[in-house]
Amino acid sequence: MSDIQTSTIRVPKNVLEDIKIYCRKAGQPVGEWVEKAWNFLQKNDFDIYDTEVTPFLPVPAEIERERNQVDALCKLMSEFIISQKQAQLPTPDIIAKATEEKVRADFLEKELQQLREENKALRERYEKAHKELVRVQIEQKTLGKIKVNTDL
Repeated sequence: MSDIQTSTIRVPKNVLEDIKIYCRKAGQPVGEWVEKAWNFLQKNDFDIYDTEVTPFLPVPAEIERERNQVDALCKLMSEFIISQKQAQLPTPDIIAKATEEKVRADFLEKELQQLREENKALRERYEKAHKELVRVQIEQKTLGKIKVNTDL
């Protein structure tokens, strides 16, 4: 590059700043960047003014095969996921029935809890009455007063 005469190329200021930043990071002068960019365009037969064809780099056959395999796997996974979603979604009538059963189960649970509480209260009353009966029986036996049939 040292044998090339220098010249000025007009570019917008923001583009020049971007190029300068890139070159500073790469540790290369701007002139070398311009030369490498031009060689790249020529080597790859890029015509940046051709609006009909989008320039591209050739893709090796192995990478193209991998890309095709990945595309095929993505399509298969997508189809599988869609089929699984369709198979798993419950119908509205099943949802309604399940909701009714849940409400019924909650109601029965509350009713069962009330019955348990009533049963507990009745058991306590029974135990108190039984203790009182036993106390009265013992008292009557010891005092010899009224004889009560204690067989139940």
